[in-house]
Amino acid sequence: MKKIILLSLLGLFLAVVSSFAIDPADLNSVVILNNTGYEIQYLFLSPGDSDYWGPDILGSTRTLGNHGALGFYVHYPDECNNFDIMAVDEDGDSYIIWDFTICDDEQPSIVITANELVKDTPDFSFVSLEIMNSTDYDMYYVFISPTDSGMWGIDLLDEETILETGMSAEFLIPIEGDVGEYDFLSLDVDDDLYQFTLTIDPYEGEELFVEIEPSDYVDS
Repeated sequence: MKKIILLSLLGLFLAVVSSFAIDPADLNSVVILNNTGYEIQYLFLSPGDSDYWGPDILGSTRTLGNHGALGFYVHYPDECNNFDIMAVDEDGDSYIIWDFTICDDEQPSIVITANELVKDTPDFSFVSLEIMNSTDYDMYYVFISPTDSGMWGIDLLDEETILETGMSAEFLIPIEGDVGEYDFLSLDVDDDLYQFTLTIDPYEGEELFVEIEPSDYVDS
């Protein structure tokens, strides 16, 4: 069962993470539908091979209304891989789908309904992580994946959003527990990669700021 981890920035270490490059042609699209009857305030789609929940993919400024839908891109290494989905509604109730399989030959829809309501709602709060694009190129994809995972998982910018040069976006990270590590990857308009590792500690505050800089460029 996934652990909700307590996060806060201990340090930002620039590194070439031991992972694989991404070709946008390999991304699969997925649509998430809210049929719970309630507004969803937090939404997670995390790699099934991780012990941790990744960032809230709705971000800090939006929610997903009842009967609403959002499309995202997903990256995973095999023909099929499993993901865990959790939604938290306006009343604080949680809906969890374990081991949802996404395959290359499908464009799946994940429908969250009252049937996925769980009895025990995880008790967590959030760190707000602001990512600024300080390069000269617009970013078309942004991934923040727990380091213990072999997948990059979901693109946090959704199917329509671009992180333009000089702009920033905020992502909410669930907090409960100890220090955690995340791998960060973004792709610009030319499909060039920018990559580093975030080590996050519980005692350094609830609002964090990092930049995507030219020095984060990775020669793929």
